[in-house]
Amino acid sequence: MIKTTLSFLLLILSLQIFAQTKSKISLEVSYGLQGNFFVRSYNENGRPDGTAFLNKSFIGSISGIELKFQATKMASWNFGYAQSSNTKRIGYSTIINGLGLSINDFDIKHENRFYQLFYQRNFSKKTPNFKYEFGIFYLRSQQQEIIIGNIIDISQRNFANSKLEEGGLSAGLQYSKKIDTKFDIGIRSRIYYLVSTNTLETITLTPTLTYHF
Repeated sequence: MIKTTLSFLLLILSLQIFAQTKSKISLEVSYGLQGNFFVRSYNENGRPDGTAFLNKSFIGSISGIELKFQATKMASWNFGYAQSSNTKRIGYSTIINGLGLSINDFDIKHENRFYQLFYQRNFSKKTPNFKYEFGIFYLRSQQQEIIIGNIIDISQRNFANSKLEEGGLSAGLQYSKKIDTKFDIGIRSRIYYLVSTNTLETITLTPTLTYHF
């Protein structure tokens, strides 16, 4: 009887703790625009190995999902994943050793996959809708490249075959507003800086939708 009573009390206590923790958890999704500085950094002109298609468009898209834990009334910890994409459409034709080569409306792509942790805080108690944040991230990339010369090299480089990985710091601003008891809508901007290469990587502008459990 004592064991049963204790088990029942522990169950009630666990449910209460879970309910309190659950109320501090929210899930946020985002989708919008990003500008990638790296994808315009290749030198395609005057290459000794021939004609190269390496650069992609600066403007691309980014989508993400984050789990937020409200640590205090003013601050939260955000754990998330985001994926960005930048493309370039190629049109090209040439003759190599008597053979014609044509690339017609073909897209090459650069993808970034961000694994990230952010600390987010309200600017003040009077303006809880405005937040700032600082974070760290781990990045893996996948990039498509075409080089046409003595050989035709069409490559897709990534972590698996080329160990493409970086690490960095990020900072951002967000404005959000409740639309009912469960949902917030907002807009957020972030900037990503690669510490491993000492270069600016990406800047983003994304609408957000947050669900509070």
